[in-house]
Amino acid sequence: MVGVKVTKVLTDAACLDTGELVASDLTLWTTGVKVSPLAAEAGIAVDERGLIITDATLRSVSHPEIHGIGDAAAVRMAWGQIHGTCQSGLPTAAYTADTVARLLRGKTVAPFRFGYYHQPVSLGRKDAVIQFTNADDTPKRWYLKGSAAVMYKESVSSSPVPMFKMSKHMTVQVRPTKGGRATRTTA
Repeated sequence: MVGVKVTKVLTDAACLDTGELVASDLTLWTTGVKVSPLAAEAGIAVDERGLIITDATLRSVSHPEIHGIGDAAAVRMAWGQIHGTCQSGLPTAAYTADTVARLLRGKTVAPFRFGYYHQPVSLGRKDAVIQFTNADDTPKRWYLKGSAAVMYKESVSSSPVPMFKMSKHMTVQVRPTKGGRATRTTA
């Protein structure tokens, strides 16, 4: 169940805020990211979660001199809003650094484009699952599990910055993608 508020997890069930009790053998409860109130308190336009509302170049819609990145920004793609994880944090930061440099040189800036590639999940230190995804983060048929997934995840997660830098210059196993057609805006 996605987008459901859980108030309590029992050994064999989850209690929802509606009062419903959902039986389960296993409950995976993720709470997401808590957004700092700093942007809202500073008068920057934010969404209902407190994320900085950005335009296509990741600039604040209310304060264009401010750029929103990572889990502080509400970044919309043609397919929906990206989630604030390292998968999107590194690309938004790199894009924004390039954008600021281009703006300072008086150059034009192309809209930010991003697409997901995979969803890695660690299951302890010796097990993992890697679900490969479409640009909009919906699952593809391909996945890795077991030791292959552990090796894959370790090569990506233990060194995201060097891996991200390398992927800008060559195709590596987790090349950040712009998402192809899925991320193009339709006018």
